[in-house]
Amino acid sequence: MNQSPTTSPLPKRLKNTLIYQGVRILIALINRIPRRLALSLCEALAFVTYLFAPGTRRLTLDNLALAFGSQMTVRERKLLGRQVFRNLGRNAVDAIRLPKITADNVDDLVQAEGIVYLDEAYKMGKGVIAAGCHLGNFELLGCYLALKGYEVTVVTATLYDPRLDTLLRNNRMKGGLHIEKREYATSAVLRALRRGHIVGLLIDQDTRVPGTFVQFFDQPAHTPVGPAILADRTGAPIVPMAIHRLSDDTHQITICPPIPSSGHSKEAIRKTTQTYTRKIEQFIRHNPAQWPWMHDRWKTKEGSE
Repeated sequence: MNQSPTTSPLPKRLKNTLIYQGVRILIALINRIPRRLALSLCEALAFVTYLFAPGTRRLTLDNLALAFGSQMTVRERKLLGRQVFRNLGRNAVDAIRLPKITADNVDDLVQAEGIVYLDEAYKMGKGVIAAGCHLGNFELLGCYLALKGYEVTVVTATLYDPRLDTLLRNNRMKGGLHIEKREYATSAVLRALRRGHIVGLLIDQDTRVPGTFVQFFDQPAHTPVGPAILADRTGAPIVPMAIHRLSDDTHQITICPPIPSSGHSKEAIRKTTQTYTRKIEQFIRHNPAQWPWMHDRWKTKEGSE
């Protein structure tokens, strides 16, 4: 359980307060300066993090080696690692500026491919399970769909500092999203699907949720089974989708055809999970510099859960 800012040890409270105030200032600044300048500023800040966070940099390079192995030289992986941090900075800008994005200007910033697949699934009336990942400006994906008239519910983790959690939650809600906390999401997600909402689930990280081991970049990875279980339970289609930033700093959403549920047995759930994980891997392979390789994706080992 997260400690409140008033019950944590003093050094931790001071650190959390500095981070919170820093994020507040950054959000205010990014929303006031021109977008082009904001992109350059956030890219520079992210690269400074790369330079002065050796542990995070090492994990990034280790994961790139695990995923790509002999497909890349050490030099290529180091170059890609630097690009990963720079892209995180640039992609953060439009997530921060969500309140500035409206139905009138969103098409200047985002284009979507495969929207017909989403429309067909949405019209079924059973809700849609959007199986996504932390690629590109994933915050913007849900905002785009909400601005296009879809009802969108997203499930998020609770951050360690309630003040920071509230700050980011409010920013997301200004983008037109319904927000549900992961800790209490099961009943809320079922209600959202019954109402015909698109429910966004990010399934590309190793987190404290029920999962199974499937292949991800040719390595066994503990992967959330939520979409597979929900699809079997509700009949809602699973629609893989992702977003990436283009060279002109606009964004491209790619939506895939729905994945059929394989059933409710343990093996069927694993099979469905493998299917949508394969789609997510394809998204990442096409744009590896826009995925957060500093996440410890393979930390859970088979037999250790």
